Amino acid sequence: MKIFADTNILLNSEFNFGNYEKVYISIISIEELDKLKRDERIGYQARQAIKKIEKADNKEIIFRSTYSGANFLEHNNDNEILKQAYERYKLDNELVFYTDDLCLKVKADSLGLPCERFEFGGKIDLYKGYKEVILTDEELAQYYEKPKNKWNLLINEYIIIKNNDGEVVEKQRWTEKGFQSLSTKTFKSMYLDDFKPKDVYQMCCMDSLINTEFTIITGGAGSGKTMISLSYIMQSIQSGKIGKAIIAFNPAKLRNNESLGFYSGSRLEKMLQNSIGGILSSKFGDMQQVEGLISQGKLMIIPTCDIRGTEISDKDILYVTEAQNIDTYTMRTIIQRAKAGTKIIIEGDVLEQQDIRINNIKESGMHKAIEVFKGTPYFSCIKLENIYRSPISQIAQNI
Repeated sequence: MKIFADTNILLNSEFNFGNYEKVYISIISIEELDKLKRDERIGYQARQAIKKIEKADNKEIIFRSTYSGANFLEHNNDNEILKQAYERYKLDNELVFYTDDLCLKVKADSLGLPCERFEFGGKIDLYKGYKEVILTDEELAQYYEKPKNKWNLLINEYIIIKNNDGEVVEKQRWTEKGFQSLSTKTFKSMYLDDFKPKDVYQMCCMDSLINTEFTIITGGAGSGKTMISLSYIMQSIQSGKIGKAIIAFNPAKLRNNESLGFYSGSRLEKMLQNSIGGILSSKFGDMQQVEGLISQGKLMIIPTCDIRGTEISDKDILYVTEAQNIDTYTMRTIIQRAKAGTKIIIEGDVLEQQDIRINNIKESGMHKAIEVFKGTPYFSCIKLENIYRSPISQIAQNI
């Protein structure tokens, strides 16, 4: 396959020259990378991109274009790259223009220039941790008579079986010992209201928390990620199963919003004035309850920037909330703090609620952790599908 690569494609750490027969690159992209290599935010990526370009033996640098068929603004880098790609396409109709810039893709489409997004081919395929299938009564009877993993489920992946009317008739988890029934007993503690699952996805989530060492929960705002996690944690603390929960969070501000500046008070007071304070106080009822749990040693809050050097005992739970704001390097460091046998819970909305700039979802710590751990006997993952906060919250997902 022959492609013309936009600058953002070259910056993508997943881009590999070896996957293509020929890669055309505009001289403008080289100049853009040269400027970006001194950028504090993405300088490293730019330098790595330049090194890959230098080593590639299937590249060709395009220096100019004589195309003048479309009335695009002159002296605009994107337009010049587009013109060069289009002119090259006229010489070779097998060429595809690769860009993750949506505006540039719209322009390319208007010219009739074959154009694709590199990141996911326009689709984000995040592992959900379960598969949903529809079986007839006869197929269900055969399944019960001789259960087989004919759906190629990974270890600790769930199967949700529905009938022809879309009703859930069975849900199980595939393990090294075969299919296992779910554990969904109500989570109870004196600190929170009893938690009962509202749908089959929350049932799978509860089973995951009970039966695997490492659980990742994804889903939209209001799907119950935090409430399920805290309900399990507080039940475990009250029963004496664990001593405390170490809560790690990235104090990232809401994307595209300004900070109020420095907060006064101690380190703990500053943290509780951040998003983590709002999350915990809303779940426990008030801030006094949260402060009481901290003073009793049942909760410990650590910002991710201070996680290095921390060792989490197998008598404790490591809980990472709002984890969509954590990159791969930080996520690896956090997980490595846990000793063997430590229960790890990570939750966040990796698809919709990122407040930090991550150029590619594959650079997200949550996404990478899911991809690395899925199929191992220690791990299970659940994507919660339904929003329960309010009908308005559900509709707001479409904004």
